[in-house]
Amino acid sequence: MIGTEPWWLRKNSKLKNKIASLDKPLYAASMTAEFSSPATVPTARKARIQSLDVLRGFALCGILLMNILVFAFPFATYTDPNIDGATEGLNFTVFASMDVLVEGSMRAIFSMLFGAGMLIFLSKPDADADHLRKLFYRRTLLLIVFGLVNAYIFVWAGDILYTYGVAGLLLYFFRDFSAARLAKYSAAIFLLLGLLHISLHMDARSVRAATAAVESLPAGTVLTEEQEQLLEDWEVFLQDQFASPAQIQQEYETKKLGYIENIKFVAPINLLLQTVVLLFNSLWDVLGMMLLGMAFFKWGLLDASRSLRVYWLLAIAGIGLGIPLNYVETVAYINSGYQIYWAGGFRPSYDIGRLSLAVGYIAVIMLVCKLALLPWLRSAMAAVGQLALTNYLSQSVICNFIFMGFGLGLFGELQRYQAYLVVLAVWVFQIIFSLLWLRFFRFGPAEWLWRSLTYKNSQPLRIAAATS
Repeated sequence: MIGTEPWWLRKNSKLKNKIASLDKPLYAASMTAEFSSPATVPTARKARIQSLDVLRGFALCGILLMNILVFAFPFATYTDPNIDGATEGLNFTVFASMDVLVEGSMRAIFSMLFGAGMLIFLSKPDADADHLRKLFYRRTLLLIVFGLVNAYIFVWAGDILYTYGVAGLLLYFFRDFSAARLAKYSAAIFLLLGLLHISLHMDARSVRAATAAVESLPAGTVLTEEQEQLLEDWEVFLQDQFASPAQIQQEYETKKLGYIENIKFVAPINLLLQTVVLLFNSLWDVLGMMLLGMAFFKWGLLDASRSLRVYWLLAIAGIGLGIPLNYVETVAYINSGYQIYWAGGFRPSYDIGRLSLAVGYIAVIMLVCKLALLPWLRSAMAAVGQLALTNYLSQSVICNFIFMGFGLGLFGELQRYQAYLVVLAVWVFQIIFSLLWLRFFRFGPAEWLWRSLTYKNSQPLRIAAATS
């Protein structure tokens, strides 16, 4: 079908004009006949929506604030700061700050932006619908491949690209839904996830209380079969969270070894995350955020085009709800002695807190863009955001080299606050690299490969070559 235009795009002239600017047939002379349509030419640098790039760069940098815990320490550190001793002094301050201000919210923004990006890719009124659909699915399947490479070759068990790719295969069917309808579907998913979090919290709390009672019995007490089963069930639960003492010790030992040993260690973890955890949790988490991101894009909330009043209200409401709610649950976490049932996704109102903060942070970034504040920071974040795929993958390579045995071998050697000095160093490196790279090239290395494979045609990479 030629000339098919989504109804929601027809009704939003401002958004339509902005997307139309993304569809200009740049560099068409280098394209084959099959890809001569404006709809099949990658987005031009000058036509990009800068606020999206700034927001993407901000979220990408923010993601490392939490991912660094799994790079630098055992997985269980994510749910128990006792493991790395972050329960007092500066390390405690760092832990508490991240738990209140960051946990889950940056990942939420990153996921929402994927939904918005899908709409930009598909909102090309002059495209042949069947051809565009094929391009989209090829692009999405390639993202799954990138995720597999990141998980198994770059040995990063925290990979999100695989999940994005799987969710993206479903996302296509929602492309023409209204913003309100997308928001309703997103709300329904998060309602179900909320019930799941409450169930996990109550179940873990109940089991822990029962096992604690058994553990408090005098030494030498002969345990009943039921008590033995309780202890065994708790051990299985900890193993599912990669938090049993044996697993933690094994991780300390393995991460100090070579590349092959670490591939073998991380493979079964990735397999679990990409099957069971994907099916029952992460897929729906990501899909809910992507649908909300699509709704936000259709409402014009992600291109800094809404009024200052709208963004101020969203910022105040989002941050005003998110920080107090996260603070209350973090305090409960601390007062419980860092019991796992108060950590991350086990919190009853986990999604409300992180989603509220995500919306608040988005609004703040849109205000910064709309008011043209901090131009140097916006330029830096926009560059990082343009190279989001390259920078995300390179975080795995850089951090694993720093911490694993086949590199500098600093795993488990740093205090928590020192790990954030590594984060700062990675930020500085990626900002400088992104700014310099984009002076000479249109895309990042990974972006270029992704686009070239999507269009089955090598894309012009050098700016000079593309404009000559």
